[in-house]
Amino acid sequence: MTSALYRIGKACMVSALIFGHAVCLAQHRPRTEFNFRNDNDLYLFNKQDQYYTNGIFFNIRKTADSTELSANEANRIWGLTIGQKMYNAYTANIRYIEEVDRPITAYLFFAADFDRYFKSERFVSVTTEIGTIGQRALGKQFQEGIHKAFRLYDIAGWQYQLKNAFGIDATARYGGLLYRNRGQWFDISGQVVATLGFNHTGVSIAPGFRFGRINPLHRSIYTSSRLQVQGKAVAKELFLYYRPRLHFVGYDATLQGGMFLRDKGPVTYVPARWVWYHQVGIMYAKNALSLHLQYIFYSREVPGMFFRHRYGSVGMGYRF
Repeated sequence: MTSALYRIGKACMVSALIFGHAVCLAQHRPRTEFNFRNDNDLYLFNKQDQYYTNGIFFNIRKTADSTELSANEANRIWGLTIGQKMYNAYTANIRYIEEVDRPITAYLFFAADFDRYFKSERFVSVTTEIGTIGQRALGKQFQEGIHKAFRLYDIAGWQYQLKNAFGIDATARYGGLLYRNRGQWFDISGQVVATLGFNHTGVSIAPGFRFGRINPLHRSIYTSSRLQVQGKAVAKELFLYYRPRLHFVGYDATLQGGMFLRDKGPVTYVPARWVWYHQVGIMYAKNALSLHLQYIFYSREVPGMFFRHRYGSVGMGYRF
């Protein structure tokens, strides 16, 4: 009898330990996030490959050590991104060099960023990026592969692309909350972004307007801060947003070629110094999943471009 009771008691203890471990797993808070984004003008169903025609990005983010936070800091995250941006002229079927109204190239890059979010809903981030234009950016190969896979038209014009050039850039971003209504369903924020480097140099200013179910800026998909250093649960989000941006262009290697090259390529252009961007979208996030859909249109990057440009963007993130 005693032996039987002992075995029952032991089984109960093991069961309790297993249950407790399962509860701990169920209460696990994510510390890592994987993100994917694709930009493409085909999302607008206009059957074109124009100007900034495709962008593909893979990003991983991780929380910092919670003991490193200052007294006024709410969150701290670092991340790594690898991506490619592809640029055509007004079409991807260029037969003559005179048709190239925007330089043809891809831009392949790797970036590391460090983001800090404060209880006052201010945020600051620093990014270092190394990238290349020209044949090494693999634009022709990637675009040909896409067109063959989806049985699209044959591309032409990559013989006019920019020459190979590496460069490194540093970017600083600062922003924060400007206003939020009492009902907590609408707010206005703003940010300033400055980039200095051999591929890109410029300054942007961008207000942002959110409408819907929104979280504070230090734990929102809008600022890529749903990962939480202290492992706190984050509420669901679903909102529309509009973000206009005024950008001053100091240097753009995808338009002007490599900064230190004598032979930059067969076609280069001096950029328009001021470019207006308009970004409209919807964002959704719940538990481990984030989704976003956006539409971007902007003024001419080069004064002589035949058209203004617009494209769509889709993205998702998963935290674990």
